[in-house]
Amino acid sequence: MSLKTFINKYFLKPKIKNKGNNNKIQIAKSAYLRKVGFEVFGDNNEIIIEDFVYLHNCTITIGFPECHINDCKVHIKKSASCNSLVIQLGESDSKVTIGENCMISFNVEISCTDTHSILDLNNNLINRGEKVEIGNNVWVCKNVTILKNTKISDNSIVAQGSIVTKKFEQQNVVLAGNPAKIVKEGINWNRQRPENYIGRTK
Repeated sequence: MSLKTFINKYFLKPKIKNKGNNNKIQIAKSAYLRKVGFEVFGDNNEIIIEDFVYLHNCTITIGFPECHINDCKVHIKKSASCNSLVIQLGESDSKVTIGENCMISFNVEISCTDTHSILDLNNNLINRGEKVEIGNNVWVCKNVTILKNTKISDNSIVAQGSIVTKKFEQQNVVLAGNPAKIVKEGINWNRQRPENYIGRTK
């Protein structure tokens, strides 16, 4: 069975809750979606799912029933795969991007907001949520939380159970811990099993 046939056979329309105006959900015909839900509360928000994206048991939420937000964007680029992923945006003008060929494992949460406000003593907001950026070919392992205003650069790995709290501009690194930090440099990865490399002649 070809990949195209497989995707078309198992595509299921996502459950969509749309409470607002001029919201757009754009899903490529070659995307694979099963047990996926979109909830949008507000106006002028956009969700883009590109070609050959695999989403299983995922939820994308923009805004809240009691607090509508506007002008947000979620963009999942081609050939990314996600299992049990929750994405939440809770502030207007915020954005989440997942790059090409990313592999996101089970029980991963991306939260582009703290939901509630943190203020300084002059009553100024100090925890504004603006964006989360995941580069191309990033592997996010199980039970990872990615918080607001963070970046994971191309060809990197986020180790199991990590919590990402800041921007990492360096590519080809392993991030691990709470909060996550660089624990290994000069790496790359692909979707092949390790067995394919064991015993390989040099």
